[in-house]
Amino acid sequence: MEIQTKERLFPIEAREALEDTDEDSRTHEQKIALENLTRHTAVEDSETLETLHDELSEIDSLKEKHIYKLLGVMPQYESTLRGIFSDERIRLDDSEYDEILDICQSVESEE
Repeated sequence: MEIQTKERLFPIEAREALEDTDEDSRTHEQKIALENLTRHTAVEDSETLETLHDELSEIDSLKEKHIYKLLGVMPQYESTLRGIFSDERIRLDDSEYDEILDICQSVESEE
């Protein structure tokens, strides 16, 4: 498989793109990705994801790749959040961890 373009997608957009492909033509990796996205997509609304993206973008330490990773996982606990950044070359202070958790947990409180 050859990569033709590279762009970041919200989890719901990736799931929809995979669902739009012919089931018989999906690769093994695409099938696994679709299964994971179906099970673990935390936010189903693109507008909410846009809002969360904008809020997370205000945290100066976060790069775009970090924001999309957070939107994919939507961590609700500090241990999960710290696990996400354990292999990254980024240092967040405690207030930034708290701010990220507040943003991610705000989705749970809205539902």
